[in-house]
Amino acid sequence: TDFGVTVTFDWYSYARVILPTTYSGAVCGLCGNANGDPDDDFVTPGGRRASDETQLGDSWKVGDVPGCSAGCGAECPVCDAVQVQPYRGDRYCGVIARAGGPFRECHRVISPEPFLQDCAFDACHYKGHRDTVCQGVSAYVTACQSQGVDVETWRTAEFCALSCPPHSHYELCGSPCQPTCHTPSVPSSCPASPCSEGCFCDSGYVLSGSDCVPHSECGCEYLGHYYQKDTEFYPSCRERCRCSTNGTVTCQEAFCGAHEECRVEDGVLGCHPTGYGRLVVSGDPHYVTFDGRTFNIPGSCTYVLARVCEPARRLVNFTVLVEHEAGSHGDPVLMKRVVVSIHGYTVTMERARRWEVDSERYTLPLVTEDKNLRIGQEGNNIVLHTAAGVRILYNTATFLLVTVPDVYRGRLCGLGGDYDGDPSDDFRLPSGALAGTTQEFVTSWKVPEKDRACSDGCDDGVCSRCDVANEATYSRNGSCGIIRDAEGPFRGCHARVSPVEYFTHCVHDVCAASGDRAALCHALQAYATACQAAGATVEAWRTKDFC
Repeated sequence: TDFGVTVTFDWYSYARVILPTTYSGAVCGLCGNANGDPDDDFVTPGGRRASDETQLGDSWKVGDVPGCSAGCGAECPVCDAVQVQPYRGDRYCGVIARAGGPFRECHRVISPEPFLQDCAFDACHYKGHRDTVCQGVSAYVTACQSQGVDVETWRTAEFCALSCPPHSHYELCGSPCQPTCHTPSVPSSCPASPCSEGCFCDSGYVLSGSDCVPHSECGCEYLGHYYQKDTEFYPSCRERCRCSTNGTVTCQEAFCGAHEECRVEDGVLGCHPTGYGRLVVSGDPHYVTFDGRTFNIPGSCTYVLARVCEPARRLVNFTVLVEHEAGSHGDPVLMKRVVVSIHGYTVTMERARRWEVDSERYTLPLVTEDKNLRIGQEGNNIVLHTAAGVRILYNTATFLLVTVPDVYRGRLCGLGGDYDGDPSDDFRLPSGALAGTTQEFVTSWKVPEKDRACSDGCDDGVCSRCDVANEATYSRNGSCGIIRDAEGPFRGCHARVSPVEYFTHCVHDVCAASGDRAALCHALQAYATACQAAGATVEAWRTKDFC
């Protein structure tokens, strides 16, 4: 900024703010007051001393992200000093503080100990995962370089090798001024320091957005904005433009298609869906179709949840499969895996978080190279955003939400129905005919599997039933009744997401699990997730002793 504040963010795991000394004592937040005294930094917005990190963090929270919770409750990962110790060694983070190592020049400028500690702490939680170690070391490198200290080569083919995108290469100390399509020649006034490590364009290539391209592939400037070559954009709702070769822009009058309207979404003006359809699977699988029809599946097979049955021009095809896992006798059936095929990728989300895209495993967040898929973690939820507007939210256990834009109205099939606004015709078979019974409908969307036998439901016709006395017990406010309690933590949600189905499903699941507390917590979490996904406010419902 022109007043001397610098903010740096690597889009992933490193953020930094540099202030001029004029701000000493005038700032507040997680980073303290910049008055030179580290002992008075733990202050809440009200000016009171915070007792610990969690209280400090909570006090500066600006808003609730869906799935965001204040603490980690009973699931806090624990790494004590003994477990952290091996990760301070040379195989992991030790290079940060190694005497005579690549960072020795920096040791007297910036103390390596806090960086070594943070790196080893993270590495311990992620059991030595390479990405985590490398981020920890590179945080120290960035700090050293920003002070103008020279560091020596630390990445090797075996340790933290950096693979760069096409037409770029790694440099340990690259110049802060890179040639771009906008300014192809670097100004002579460019300060040589501080330099930074990373990927830099090969000679003959310049930056177009975040890609390195030859000059001939540069995009267009139009009304003060830069657009990459071969992209479409809307300068206003009345015209659609295309950026083509040699920076030429051609525009034509634009009309949005059916089920679309012109507005800004995610910072981009264009034709966006008028609305979205929502399909929910929760608990001991209870289904709510796009049109709102509800049914349960006691089976343990793999099913087609939703796919495009009526293709149309410009409509992106997709398929979502869901695989159930049979509980032992009387235990609820759970979702085991969700498989999404879209934009030429196949994404597998498995319970207890194994993330696969085209059968390779990744850590999150992840953006595919063509930018068509974006997968991230928000609180307990894993969220897949696609360029087609289809969005999948999965809490890796008992709640799945599939959101599709209105362009898919009437064009879908599977267990989620056809999304034509009419719930009465949702039970269609793959042939298009209406199913006679729920069982016939469910069975028709089974995916045949080679290597495992699955059942269509309750063995020997014995389905878990709940007797009336138990039902009353689980309907009370100390149990599932919390969901529909007009004074309870979910009251702000009742108007947006009807509690009726979630309450019924909760009683069913808790009863099937003979009052098991985990089943209750999962059912409440499913309603909380649905509420937050709908933008409703949920008050604190977990306590030290409850869930």
